[in-house]
Amino acid sequence: MRLLSNYIVLTFLLIALSQFILGCNLTYKVRNQNHEIEEIFYFSCGKVTVELVGKGNSKFIFRQKFDLDNKAIVYTDSLKIIYNGKQVIAKHNLKNSGDGKGGKEIEKNKSWDVSFEFEKGVFEGDTIQISGRNYVRCNDEAITLETMVYSFINNLRIYGVNDF
Repeated sequence: MRLLSNYIVLTFLLIALSQFILGCNLTYKVRNQNHEIEEIFYFSCGKVTVELVGKGNSKFIFRQKFDLDNKAIVYTDSLKIIYNGKQVIAKHNLKNSGDGKGGKEIEKNKSWDVSFEFEKGVFEGDTIQISGRNYVRCNDEAITLETMVYSFINNLRIYGVNDF
């Protein structure tokens, strides 16, 4: 009887451990070239806070939170994401409201998430650059998003394993 009880407990622990490992969804925020997690851009009609969120090794979300005084137009096609020198195709979460010229209307406190994914993931030395020329228009002014650079560096060195 005791052997059967130990077997059931061991089986339960193995199932729980496998579910924990398989269900683990690692999410982290990536630091930019200034070693900041969030960057804030100010312009005439408010501000936008941006951050790059990694999900695992190959999925990323470029999150933008708008804090505006009035409405603005975002041109989704002007946002460029470059991975190791090659442009990446990204998906965004904005609905089809716009000015008819490719822009999407952003209200006062709105978020804009742009997601993208790599086949093999990121490795040490890889770089993601995000920029946007004339990507927001508010108060009849075009605002350009400065280029942000996210480099992936392995700071953890284990002697004899990954120490070169």
